[in-house]
Amino acid sequence: MFQKTRIRLVTLNVIVVFLLLNGLGSAVYFTMKYRLYSQVDRELTKVAQRLTIDPLPRLQRINEDPFPYNRSERKKFNELDRRYALIAWDGLGQVIGTVFGDRLEPEDLSKFRHINKPDGIDTMSIDGQVYRVQTVTMPKKVVIGDHIQIAMQYQVVYNLAPEQNMLSSLLYVVAIGDAVSIVIAVVAGLFLARRALVPIQVSWEKQQQFIADASHELRTPLTAILVNLERLFRYPDHTIERESEKIMIGMQEARRLSKLVSDLLTLARSDSNELQIMNQRLRLDELVLKCTQVFSQMAIVKEVSLETNIEQPLEIIGDEERLHQLLVILLDNALKYTNEGGKIFVSCKREGQRVAVMIRDTGIGIPKEDIPFLFDRFFRVDKMRSRQTEGTGLGLSIAKWIVDAHHGKIQVSSEEGVGTSFLLNLPLKQ
Repeated sequence: MFQKTRIRLVTLNVIVVFLLLNGLGSAVYFTMKYRLYSQVDRELTKVAQRLTIDPLPRLQRINEDPFPYNRSERKKFNELDRRYALIAWDGLGQVIGTVFGDRLEPEDLSKFRHINKPDGIDTMSIDGQVYRVQTVTMPKKVVIGDHIQIAMQYQVVYNLAPEQNMLSSLLYVVAIGDAVSIVIAVVAGLFLARRALVPIQVSWEKQQQFIADASHELRTPLTAILVNLERLFRYPDHTIERESEKIMIGMQEARRLSKLVSDLLTLARSDSNELQIMNQRLRLDELVLKCTQVFSQMAIVKEVSLETNIEQPLEIIGDEERLHQLLVILLDNALKYTNEGGKIFVSCKREGQRVAVMIRDTGIGIPKEDIPFLFDRFFRVDKMRSRQTEGTGLGLSIAKWIVDAHHGKIQVSSEEGVGTSFLLNLPLKQ
C-alpha cells in the first residue's frame, strides 16, 4: 500500500518538476529569441530608413566585389554589421543590384523575391540558412555602376546564423538541465516521499493496533455476557436467586462494555476535532475539593488515607465537565493501585500564571521503562492486574487529551514499590 503511494508521489513530483522546468525553459528560450529578433528588426528598420534619406543609393552589380563603393559610401553604413545586405528589384521582379554586407550567392538572390509580397519583416529559410528580411516597396533611383536605374522594391537581408547558434546552444542547455533535474527530482522525490510517509505509516500502524486492541477489549465483555446468557437459557426453571451470580457477572461486563464504548467514542471524537472544549470561568479549587470528597468515602472503605492541600480561591478558564473527568481518572487510578494502609495526597495551588495540581499516592508504582507509554491507548503495565481492576487502558489517553485541550502539561514520576505522582499544570487564562 505505502509502496504504491510512494511511487505515485514520486511520479507526481517528477511531472510537476518537469512541467515547471519546461515552462521556465520555454519562457527563457522564447524571451531570448524575442530579444534577439527585436534587436535585428531595429537594425533592419534603420537600414530601411536610410533608403529614404540617401538620394541616390549606389549599388553593385550582382557579380561585382561586395565592397566596390568608396570610403565615403562606407562611412554612411559603418555602424552596420557585414551580415546585412540590401537587394534591389525592378518592376519585373528581377534583381538589379546589391550593396554592402554579407556575400549572397547570385543563384540565391531570386529565392528572396516573392511576387506581391507585402511590406514588413519576415523570416525566410534558404538552403538551410535562416534570414530576417524586411521588404520595402518604394520607387527610387539608384546608381548601378555608371548608370542610373529605378528600383521598385528593396529587401534588407540579415543572416540569423549567430542568433540561431546561440538559441540552439540555449536549447541544448535547457534540455540537459531538464534531464538532470528529472533525475534529481526522482532521487529527491523518493527520499522526500519516504520521509513524508513515515508519520502516516506510524499513524496507520497505531490505528491498526488501536483497532485490534479495541476489538479484543470489546470481544471479551461481549463473550462473557453471551456465555452467561446461554447458561441462563440452559436452566429456564432456575430462580433468579439461584442464577444471581451469573446475572451479576453479566451486569459487570455490560457496565465495563458501556464504559469502554464511551471512552472509545470520546477519543474518536477528539481525534476528528468534533469534541469541543466549552471554556468558561470556574473555581478549580472547588472542583478539586468536590472530587476528593467523593473519593474520600471510597478511600475509607479501602482503608486508604486521602489528604488534601487546596489553595483558595483558584479561578481558571476551562471546561468544568472535562476537568472533572480528568480528576476522576487520576484519583481513580491512585485509589485503584494503592494498597490498604497507603496514602493519597492531593494538592492544588497557584504558581505564577498557572495552577499546579498534584496527585501523589504510595501505591505499587510503575516501572521506569513503561512511563513513556502510559498515555498510549490500551497500554497497561500489567494486563492481568488491569483485568482485575476493570481497567481499559484508555483513561490516561483521555486525561492527556483533556490536558492538551486546555493548553496544559501533565508529568509523571513513579518508582516501583514507592508510589506514583501526577503533576498537572493548567494556565489561568487561555
